[in-house]
Amino acid sequence: MNYFVWLLLFSLSILPGCGRIIEWGKKNFYQGEESPSYAQTPKEYIRSVTVYDQLATQAQFDVLWLSDAVRMTYVNAFADRTGKNSEQKNMLLRRELEENNHYITFYVLSLYNIPLGDCLSEWSMVLKSNNQIYYPAEIKYVDLNPEYKLFFGPLMSRFKNVYQVRFDAKDVEGQPIVTPFSKDIQLCFRSTKKDVALLWQLAFNDGLLVVRKDKKPYIVRNQRRNI
Repeated sequence: MNYFVWLLLFSLSILPGCGRIIEWGKKNFYQGEESPSYAQTPKEYIRSVTVYDQLATQAQFDVLWLSDAVRMTYVNAFADRTGKNSEQKNMLLRRELEENNHYITFYVLSLYNIPLGDCLSEWSMVLKSNNQIYYPAEIKYVDLNPEYKLFFGPLMSRFKNVYQVRFDAKDVEGQPIVTPFSKDIQLCFRSTKKDVALLWQLAFNDGLLVVRKDKKPYIVRNQRRNI
């Protein structure tokens, strides 16, 4: 019913002299108050790619790296929506940042017919940092909460599944995989026919590892030895 009401109002709005009708609509159909926008920072950590074989779509991946900056934004948005006090908010923030001490985590959107994380999946993933290759510690299907759905925005779709992909934050010798000296990290997707790497260029700013705006959000690989 609401759809038809708004369609009527829109149709009337494009006719001359209908401004008063729009105002009437706003008064009689309460719009609520606009919430603060938290999506801008996470957008800088999202990378997307569609892989084709000629004109046929082979895969589509949208990836959000849960960096410290993204987790901090999540905590602010979640606390605002749920009414957490300062103590509860700080406790949640400590838990979120502590998670990054143990894992490098991504949320990956993949088309529903391109499953990830099992032995029959066509596509596999590895992480590349400082010219070293690392394999996932965990890949699992998840449901996103409203904050992360907001961060992905229109990239979210009923035609896509969401996966949480985690890599150990330290190598077998206990050394951090990503350091203040790391130039970038790449999440590499491999199939039997195609390779592609999503790229986050890094900078160290005021004690926080952040992304630099880059012109190459993905790198197509033609030779497996390059990954």
